[in-house]
Amino acid sequence: MFGKAEDVPVQSIVYDQDFGIPAVAVAVQGSDILLERPSGWRWSRRYTRLRLATVREKRQFAAIRKLHKQASAHVKPR
Repeated sequence: MFGKAEDVPVQSIVYDQDFGIPAVAVAVQGSDILLERPSGWRWSRRYTRLRLATVREKRQFAAIRKLHKQASAHVKPR
């Protein structure tokens, strides 16, 4: 857990305890942190609901990022 919103390192992988998933902290917006997943999905979460991701959660995030990158490389533009 973080003491204040400014303690959340931007561009770090954090764990959203409400959704139960890791995400990248993109920006601090008051007491909320803008989060992003590899798919581009973004949402805000209060800093008190976040913590730094564990090694396991960082590996999980890296695997999801790799999978999403591979999947989007195989999508043909219309």
